[in-house]
Amino acid sequence: MKRFLIIIIIFGFILIQSCMDKDDTYDYEQRLSVWAHFQSSMPLSDTVFVSRTASIDEETPADSLWISDATVKITGDTLDMLLEPVEGKPGRYFTESSYIFLPGVEYTVSASYNGLFAQGKTTIPNDIIIETVEPSVYTCRGLGYDVPSINIENFSHSSPFPTGAIDTVYLRQGNCFTESFASYPLYKINFNEDAYQTIRIISLALEADQKNLEPFSDGNSNDIWDIDEEFEDWNENGVRDSIYSNLIFDTTGTYARWKGPYLRDKDNVPFKLNPWPWNIETSPVNMSWLFYDYYGYHLMTFQATDEAFFNYFQGLPEFNTFVLPASNVEGGYGLVSSSASQSFLVYLAPYKEE
Repeated sequence: MKRFLIIIIIFGFILIQSCMDKDDTYDYEQRLSVWAHFQSSMPLSDTVFVSRTASIDEETPADSLWISDATVKITGDTLDMLLEPVEGKPGRYFTESSYIFLPGVEYTVSASYNGLFAQGKTTIPNDIIIETVEPSVYTCRGLGYDVPSINIENFSHSSPFPTGAIDTVYLRQGNCFTESFASYPLYKINFNEDAYQTIRIISLALEADQKNLEPFSDGNSNDIWDIDEEFEDWNENGVRDSIYSNLIFDTTGTYARWKGPYLRDKDNVPFKLNPWPWNIETSPVNMSWLFYDYYGYHLMTFQATDEAFFNYFQGLPEFNTFVLPASNVEGGYGLVSSSASQSFLVYLAPYKEE
């Protein structure tokens, strides 16, 4: 037994020693970090970000790493565009050009500064196609509930106003409606799933910042004179005061398990992050309670991303803790990516029994 133990100890020492011998060291090299994102069939709508890296022992404030005098270009097909630094926003570059980035075309973003050079390439995805699903019936616990078909032809990025009718859907609470991903769908949307590995659905509540007094226990927020009636103390201060009144506020077990705790502002007023993204792989999508944290108007965006975007975000801790995000920037760090998207407007209202 002792001889066996000694063999194990010797083997372990040899293994550790061999690992130490193969532990390579690398000298730090300063590089550029470049971030850019293009949207299909649209001009450049966001800035390109450029910064430099810093070694671990470099005592430099993070804000000083932004570079505002780099040479930043976008090239592709017949395009050769020089970007200008944005005044008052270090490290950001933009163009006033109305050039439309085309689906299926490869674009390169390059940045050079003080002998450093980095570039990344992206091929903009073909346009995503979404369609509303015909009305259906959702069956739960022996009962059938109508699932409506909604109008999704009501929004254009080129217009500040709705381009069609905005339908209202109603959020019910309790069994069958707020239990899981398999709960009652408020409506359903199809997309061309065969063309993409995954898509993102971005839910933007347009009236998330609307405030009103905390509601009374009967749900009424308008009667401000009845001081004897009990109210829902959302910020837990014993006073009926202002809160984000469109927030879907529910602290029951089901909500907490699926959506996590509420965030709180400096006055302890609850809120949720807005907008909120979801990654979806299959069609049709059951647009259930999980996509919404607020009542009111919502801009719903179905976004198909390029391969670089997909590979990078698959390496983030919330998706995969075993691999690092895959940068597509040569000679540096960051991400040059693109997407194609379709959006529509819908109004979410609380369901009330008739």
